[in-house]
Amino acid sequence: MLTKTLASPRLILALIVTVFVFRAVLAISIVPPWQHPDEPQHFAWVYMMAWQQPGSAEYVDLDLEARILHSMSEHGWWHHYDEPEPSPFPKDFSQVPDDHVWRLGNPPRVYYALAGVVLAFTSPDDLMGQYYLLRWVALAFAVPTIMCIWAGSRRLFGVHVAAGATLLTALHPQFVLMSTAVNPDVLVYLCGAVVWWQAARFVTGGPVAGSLSPMLCVAMVAFFIKRSATPLLLMSLTVPVLAGRVRFWGAVGARGYSVSVLVGVAGLAIFGVLSWAGNSMSWLADYRAYLLSFSRMGPYVDYGSSLTEWWTFFKQFSEGFINSFWLVAGWLRYPAPASWLLVVHLLTVAAFTGCARGVRRADQAQWRTGLTLAGILVGIQLAGIYGGLFLKGFSGQGRFLFPVMGPFMVLIWIGIHSWWPQRAWPFVSTTLLSIVFVLDIVSWLGVLVPAYVGLS
Repeated sequence: MLTKTLASPRLILALIVTVFVFRAVLAISIVPPWQHPDEPQHFAWVYMMAWQQPGSAEYVDLDLEARILHSMSEHGWWHHYDEPEPSPFPKDFSQVPDDHVWRLGNPPRVYYALAGVVLAFTSPDDLMGQYYLLRWVALAFAVPTIMCIWAGSRRLFGVHVAAGATLLTALHPQFVLMSTAVNPDVLVYLCGAVVWWQAARFVTGGPVAGSLSPMLCVAMVAFFIKRSATPLLLMSLTVPVLAGRVRFWGAVGARGYSVSVLVGVAGLAIFGVLSWAGNSMSWLADYRAYLLSFSRMGPYVDYGSSLTEWWTFFKQFSEGFINSFWLVAGWLRYPAPASWLLVVHLLTVAAFTGCARGVRRADQAQWRTGLTLAGILVGIQLAGIYGGLFLKGFSGQGRFLFPVMGPFMVLIWIGIHSWWPQRAWPFVSTTLLSIVFVLDIVSWLGVLVPAYVGLS
């Protein structure tokens, strides 16, 4: 699909990673502190894990919260939120108006413990130095994410599709912003990319234990990072179940039910760990309660709302979800221009309808397994988003789709190409990448630079 003058696969990947890192460094340089979702409260927990080892939800560092709030003021957080700075100024998170910043309580420890290890080598008094160090830690997680997206896509579709899909990911503006955020999401994205890579290995005849074991282990790790990673666990169980019961995987179907049963039992063991260890580890007990808190409803609708209210909320939810997937910077305060969003909406619709066409094309028959796998993984993640947020009355944010960024961008790349004969694919690739490059330039010069440069 890309021009035949492309160099070796390693050089292609190196160039894509270079593009991604350049854009990430630019984001770290331009975007002021605390402008990514929920950074103040996530930073507070990393700091406490590094220096104080909090043991329960009751542990609060009021001095740290005051320092973070003053730093937010110094870097124009309320200006970027389009609100006046509160007066009197809050002394801790509990005094911030309208719940803009809140305490996390007793969250799962994986991300905070890992990031805390890095902070432990710094000075506890250097707040900004620690904050920017955690942004670089996020980028350190994001680079292998890009590499795993490449590996899974190449395994299923070859170098050209892998190059296209991975470059689309590297040029995705919202993804690069979240890849530099002080937020456990960045670690979930890496876990999602590993699941994509190992699922690709499994369905293309890779070793059973050598692909399923890391896929399940990584999904379990993600499960203990954040509740929004739960769909990854379901993905790691779905792939072998389908392989054992449905013959369209070809040779993989011969592996039978045993693999499915073993993986299923291992997955169920997670809940046993929560039940057993939760009695002695407070954060596990709190996390178990949080996982099972299905009755809590969000602020927009509830179970007593009418069908009209639900339909209105569905439209608002979906619009906000897809827009913030592509680009709404800051705390959802700096959206891309309407014309920019219209272009990516049209590309998305064209791509997904093109995928339906592509799976029926005889000249793309070798990709049906990969397209089916990508569609299943994206579908599971979407079901988790709409089931976990929309049905509970909370707003949707596109960043929750980033754990399946690899399969999603594969569907975008192949779907667009599926409308055209193969002889036109070099031209289609060039045109699509040109459009994405222009959109990327507009996202920087039309949104991020005007929003942040000179105002931090």
